[in-house]
Amino acid sequence: TFSHFAKNKYQMLIMPLTIWSGLEQGWLGASFTAAYITCPIGVHNIGYIIIVYASTDAICSFLFGWILKRIGRIPVFTMAAIFNMGVMLVLLHWTPTVAHKGYLYLFAVLWGMGDAVWQTQINAFYGVIFPGQEEPAFPIYRLWESLGFLAAYLIGNNTELSLFMWILVAWLADSFVGYLVNQLLEYRRTGHFSIYLCNGGKTVTVEQDQ
Repeated sequence: TFSHFAKNKYQMLIMPLTIWSGLEQGWLGASFTAAYITCPIGVHNIGYIIIVYASTDAICSFLFGWILKRIGRIPVFTMAAIFNMGVMLVLLHWTPTVAHKGYLYLFAVLWGMGDAVWQTQINAFYGVIFPGQEEPAFPIYRLWESLGFLAAYLIGNNTELSLFMWILVAWLADSFVGYLVNQLLEYRRTGHFSIYLCNGGKTVTVEQDQ
């Protein structure tokens, strides 16, 4: 598994985005709920806001697979990155109050939409760039995601919130660049961007010129 990572440029390029999928979940579950819900508007609101987040995540996990087949992977990943980046930048310059707690539900919706992309489409993208190499590729996918969770809790508990969020902003930007380079390499290798689909339990690859 580790030799697969060390020798494979696709793996090295997708690694930051895979770690991001753990970072963003860990940040939401720990830092966001503590700093933007518990302290300013009360711990009793956590459950309601997380329900909105999880419901959005579940619905969009289904919808984005359908949307991706029609517009391609790059626009969907770009949308998720914009949602995550936008939420963090707004939160860095916004102080939550009880009077404006409705905005927190909006942020939960946007974060759930972004997470729906990361949790379904990063996994699918691994199937595209590592055809026939699923055995070493997917375990390391889980490793990077788990490291993201670990980092989110370690950094979140030992740094100021604003610094942690700027680290997340920078990491997401770097991760997205790595993803785009991966897509460019895939295009040069195959002559098209591929969409990885499941059709009746069978995995198929659909060519899409963009």
